[in-house]
Amino acid sequence: MIVYARFIKQLMSSRLFRPDGTVEATQDPAVWTLAHRGYSGSGRLDVREYPSKKAALHEGAKLAVACGMDEDEQATDLFAGGRYDQVPQRCDDTHPETHLLRVHAAFLQTMMTPRQGRRKCEAPEP
Repeated sequence: MIVYARFIKQLMSSRLFRPDGTVEATQDPAVWTLAHRGYSGSGRLDVREYPSKKAALHEGAKLAVACGMDEDEQATDLFAGGRYDQVPQRCDDTHPETHLLRVHAAFLQTMMTPRQGRRKCEAPEP
């Protein structure tokens, strides 16, 4: 049996700001993904799933450094400093038309009714 529970999380999918000042947030099942293009040389889009945003960012930063960003001093400084979330932006700045490196939550589409799969949650203050 495949263990998928550690990958699927309830993440905030929407936030509704009402005129009376209240905020209503909704959570839906999602997985963290790393999408990348340009690192294999074939131009295909690869998408990988990770158990957390932190893991996806770290692996994306490692991929970027292993595939040429190790020659970029700013990227290596960001990586060495543990600022993995900033390495993809550096990739975009230096290779905007040939490479893509993004970490996003991918919400799962289910056959559940809103009551079965969605849940309201307290929205954090903006």
